[in-house]
Amino acid sequence: MDTDPVRKIREFGEFLARNKAAFGQAERELAGRHYTASARGGLVRAEVDHRARLVGIHIDRAAVARSRGGELGAYIVEAVGQARGEARAEYRLLFQASVR
Repeated sequence: MDTDPVRKIREFGEFLARNKAAFGQAERELAGRHYTASARGGLVRAEVDHRARLVGIHIDRAAVARSRGGELGAYIVEAVGQARGEARAEYRLLFQASVR
């Protein structure tokens, strides 16, 4: 078992450097991309950027007319969650590929 603390610190520093480089590469590749998801058959659509930040939401008038109580809010949360999930999944794939 390796117990040399200096070596462990050096290895950890190298690990951090690789991750920082992979993070920067993924950031550059995904910059400007947008991800869109919908709920309720497209009546509610959400758009997020490559960092999973909400940049737009579209609610069809029919969604407002057809929904009851908190349903519309649930549709919005669903659409935003799906779009964020897509953005994060692609980011994670690029980041993991860059680290290797």
